[in-house]
Amino acid sequence: NFLKNRMAIRLILIGGGKNEKKIKEYIALNNLTKIVKVKNFMKNPYPYIKKADLFVLTSLYEGLPNVLLESLALNKFVISSNCPTGPSEILDNNKGGLLFKVNNHKDLASKILFFISNKNKNKKKLIYACARLHRFDYNKNLNKYYNLLVSIM
Repeated sequence: NFLKNRMAIRLILIGGGKNEKKIKEYIALNNLTKIVKVKNFMKNPYPYIKKADLFVLTSLYEGLPNVLLESLALNKFVISSNCPTGPSEILDNNKGGLLFKVNNHKDLASKILFFISNKNKNKKKLIYACARLHRFDYNKNLNKYYNLLVSIM
């Protein structure tokens, strides 16, 4: 099924990292240069995210992955590694997106295939995730901290 739909898929990798050379070699060796592009790190990836159907985060660890919040704010479906601190909380343990095991490319591939073949389920997850973005509102949380400090002084 994937190979049949493969030409309809385009992948942009932003931020090459330590394996950038290996990734580029793999892309060339497997004749994927027309569908896979590697871009250097950029401060403003929003034009790419805005055009995307799917955002994938492959981090090994995160603090608070703002890029997940930003992708949801742009109404993009999210698949993320289930790395410590952040993705699971933002995606409410798969209720608002999909999580895959860290460093498990087979699990990631299965989540991408799920995304491609389950548009209605994904739409419901995305609506759920976007409705829950308020939990991460900067001003609201800053006021909570301020009120806590005032109450203990």
